[in-house]
Amino acid sequence: MFKVIIEMPKGDDRRRHLGYDKSGFVDIGPIKDVIQVNNGIMPVDYGYVPNTFNANDKDEVDVLLISNKKYSVGGEVVVEPIGLLRREDGDDKMIVVDVGDPRKSCVELPDEVRKSITEFFGYKHKIISIEGAEVAIKYLEDNKIQ
Repeated sequence: MFKVIIEMPKGDDRRRHLGYDKSGFVDIGPIKDVIQVNNGIMPVDYGYVPNTFNANDKDEVDVLLISNKKYSVGGEVVVEPIGLLRREDGDDKMIVVDVGDPRKSCVELPDEVRKSITEFFGYKHKIISIEGAEVAIKYLEDNKIQ
């Protein structure tokens, strides 16, 4: 279990990012300007893991939160990993669920959820694979700031 911070809630149409000075979130425009899939509407809650660093992305480790709960920008959520979305650009995304969610792997996600994730997050950069929870945990450990 670990904490994530939500940058773009599910259903959001705006690109938000934690400012590089860490003072707050910056709105950088409509999602559809970059991703036309799903009319630029975020299909899952999107955020990051504090105190991590993905050298390929030069930013914190990204997470895709699969949840039936409603979260808002800046919300903190304790989650469990169920997978890792590997992309050809190295900007991999951890796939997580709320603590206590019965799903423990990406195989347990509904087909439409898996499809929306792969289409949306594979729009600009090809998805190489979707790995299991063990790989996601190792990825998180490898990318923690010491």
